[in-house]
Amino acid sequence: MIKHIVSWKVDKPNLSKKYCDDGAELLQQMREKISGLITLEVNADESRIDSSADIVLYSEFENWDALTHYNQHPLHLEFKEYLGPFIVERRMADYEI
Repeated sequence: MIKHIVSWKVDKPNLSKKYCDDGAELLQQMREKISGLITLEVNADESRIDSSADIVLYSEFENWDALTHYNQHPLHLEFKEYLGPFIVERRMADYEI
């Protein structure tokens, strides 16, 4: 299993939850239509401390090929296009368990 975790700082942290909510339909489509995707969660940070990310994506994939498929999938690219204008910093990690 591959875990893919992404965190973002956004332009207006007070709107983090709205950004997540506005992208919820697209996220649900990804859950339903991207093969090899086991789990996908996206939510806004609630701690509001300076060192925290504003939004975090947590996902699990069957294998590395499934993650590659996800990265190239049109729904994923659409989500990146949606969230992109709000992002000021992005961090990510992929690892196998």
